[in-house]
Amino acid sequence: MKPEMRVVTLCENSAGLRRDVLAEHGFSAYVEFGGIRLIFDTGQTTTSVHNARVLGIDLAGVPIALSHGHYDHTGGLASLLEETGPVPVYAHPDVFDARYSRRGGVLWQNGIPFDREALEEMGAEFSLSRNAREISSGLWLTGEVPRSTDFEGTDENQVILSENGEIVIDPLLDDQALVLVLARGLFVLLGCAHSGMINTLIHAGRVTGVDTVLGVAGGTHLGFGGEDNLPKTIEALRALDLEILAPSHCTGFAAASTLAAEFPDRFILNNVGTEIVL
Repeated sequence: MKPEMRVVTLCENSAGLRRDVLAEHGFSAYVEFGGIRLIFDTGQTTTSVHNARVLGIDLAGVPIALSHGHYDHTGGLASLLEETGPVPVYAHPDVFDARYSRRGGVLWQNGIPFDREALEEMGAEFSLSRNAREISSGLWLTGEVPRSTDFEGTDENQVILSENGEIVIDPLLDDQALVLVLARGLFVLLGCAHSGMINTLIHAGRVTGVDTVLGVAGGTHLGFGGEDNLPKTIEALRALDLEILAPSHCTGFAAASTLAAEFPDRFILNNVGTEIVL
């Protein structure tokens, strides 16, 4: 039987036992689905390009989708565009917002490290939308994700500057996921899930009209303040009855270990080079 989808992790915080790939704090994945190829997020630097070459993935002409505007998901965009050539880049309009991370009372810039004009000169053909949209048959971007659970909230350390210069919490409205509609249900690819992993899975079902979620992969943000809510997350995941749980990046070691113990027959250690085929 011909696979419906193939997802390969190009950038992630760890590289497992491979000696020929690079790891960094960031996320990027290569997707094949329904005759379409797509890059979801770009990592932080040039690792996605390096790893794609090592893994034998030709990036020429492959469109790009961005989950949100943080540097560890957008910093590799320039190097990828050198490989892809001019291609559509799907994102939310807020992807270019100036953003900061608040650590120990210090603000660190953590937004996209390029301006729009420079990226367009490199070949980026931006397609921006706040709404859920089907960018190819059965291939969806969720758009803005409603915060509907009572245990997933905004990270108080992610901030922006208001119009009058005040530091305010970044609502990260641009946070979105990639959703693949397969014959038996959905496969959801997360960037960081700043909106909440469970919120995102619920929203994916609403926008596609498909109730069954077969699997989820990518960053869950459980490693950044989400540990306290992990029991409720696990309870919600049990109710969804996923076949594949492949968290990575911002999930963190402690949360990933707990998820592996709770879902031993469904958990996949998602490193650079991990390939998921359904």
